[in-house]
Amino acid sequence: MNEINIGKNITKFRRSKGITQDELASYIGVSKSSVSKWENSITYPDIMLLPQLATLFNISLDELMGYEPQLIKEDIQKIYFELAQEFAQNDSNEVLKKCEEYIKRYYSCFEFLKQMVVIYLNHYILFENKDEILNRVRELCIRIREESDNPQLIKEAISLESLSLIMANKPSEVLEILGEDVKVFSQDAELISMSFQLLGNINKASEITQICMYQHLIGMVGNIAQQIMLNINNLDVVEECFKRGLGICELFKLDEIHPNVAVNLYLATAQAYATHKQNEKALELIQKYTDVCIKHIYNFELRGDKFFNKIDKWLEELDLGVNAPRSQKLIKQSATSAIKDNPAFVGLKDEYKFKSCVLALESN
Repeated sequence: MNEINIGKNITKFRRSKGITQDELASYIGVSKSSVSKWENSITYPDIMLLPQLATLFNISLDELMGYEPQLIKEDIQKIYFELAQEFAQNDSNEVLKKCEEYIKRYYSCFEFLKQMVVIYLNHYILFENKDEILNRVRELCIRIREESDNPQLIKEAISLESLSLIMANKPSEVLEILGEDVKVFSQDAELISMSFQLLGNINKASEITQICMYQHLIGMVGNIAQQIMLNINNLDVVEECFKRGLGICELFKLDEIHPNVAVNLYLATAQAYATHKQNEKALELIQKYTDVCIKHIYNFELRGDKFFNKIDKWLEELDLGVNAPRSQKLIKQSATSAIKDNPAFVGLKDEYKFKSCVLALESN
């Protein structure tokens, strides 16, 4: 993430071309002292001279000025996590202003705009003007999908825009964007894996297959939790879903390698049991939820294990790497609120185990 520093850049490009200050001054039609003042950042060249300088050095005006409208991945991550930390510590409206300043500065960096959408959605709960935030999210998503030439980025922008519409309780608009028919999963990744296998690169083929399995598992358990909520009044369906989801979590140790999806399963099932007045079972799962949050989510970091032993590099190369998209403080608040402020658990609030879970979530 480069700052505009035209003086240093004139010096750098002049020297790289083997041009003296006298020669540069003669070419541009100014005095040597003017060139010296430019290079020492005492004064700046007239704006009408910039195209001549860029032509002489055979560079663009952006390069001459040191302006980089496109951020690299590491810069985007750095800005994101700095802002996430500020959201946890400072007034959200002041941080929002800073976010908008970044957006204005890098309005043509669509990868960055996507991460600004993500940070707004992840910190949406902090804002009083929630509708305005969701509207801003949609504006940014629309810009990405209308202006970007990256198909994958456009696809992600559509998904994020749809999520914002769900959060705004506008399901009809989601269906207008996505349609009503479920599309068959793409097999591109599997075909890539097979191609590497045929080329004799078994290690790469295995890595891609592990990544596919990992993503399918996360999606499967997430869908099971959703199915439980959709069938919350049918305890037989709830228990069958939970049995299968728990089996996947235990078999693949999702409590450890992807605790978010595991705790969502436990929370959904606890809500179902509480709805059916099966308080002991609900409290048992609230305790499980609490244990996983404290042990694995409060110090969250995506990782593989002995089975998924080839996915760590891929995880590190994700947009935000292996770290949580929110600060530890906000993660703790959210995890606690999901139990403490959950209307499904009103009938459990006087239970000792419930109180101890809330206390543990708040104090650890």
